[in-house]
Amino acid sequence: MGNAAASGGYWIAMGSDRIFAEPTTVTGSIGVFGLLFNAQDIANQNGITWDGVKTGPFADLNSISRPKTDQELQKVQQMVDFIYQRFVSSVAQLRDLPQEEVLEMSQGRVWSGVQAEALGLVDQLGGLQDAIAAVAEKAELGDDWKLAEYPRIPSFEERLLESLRTEATQADPLTRELLQLYHELSVLRHLNDPRGIYTRLPFNLQID
Repeated sequence: MGNAAASGGYWIAMGSDRIFAEPTTVTGSIGVFGLLFNAQDIANQNGITWDGVKTGPFADLNSISRPKTDQELQKVQQMVDFIYQRFVSSVAQLRDLPQEEVLEMSQGRVWSGVQAEALGLVDQLGGLQDAIAAVAEKAELGDDWKLAEYPRIPSFEERLLESLRTEATQADPLTRELLQLYHELSVLRHLNDPRGIYTRLPFNLQID
């Protein structure tokens, strides 16, 4: 695990044979939340309204055109609770930890790599090279292996945004604020779970 492997990142890592983390790796955040977007007010202010027909009381649960009813909120909470319990149970099973201990260290809390090792969330402190060496040893490759790295080619949007960021260092304050807003909103584009339920940190972490 690199700078951060919390929530969804830890969910992916927890089933590994061996987990390595840097001493400062943000680890854990065993927690789940639901995102319910309601665009009714802003849409109405711009002359947009909706009509709908549905065949069941929860058929349009994911609608963004109105506030959720108490029954709908209860249904979403049940889904969040179910996934959270599954998260906790999976950590307990895959990390061979008592579920009571996992409950104590979960609830969305985050830990450093050093703390995570002491808690049993990771196996060993180390970086990428340590993890690669462990994989080679487990695969019994001896010294007859080599590592090839292929950098991901940035998309056109990423290259354009990076170009704008570079220019923004000398841009006016308004341009810098707009670019920062674009960056923050771009995170929302990846929140596309059909049930609107996610596991992620309660803040945006940036390590320079």
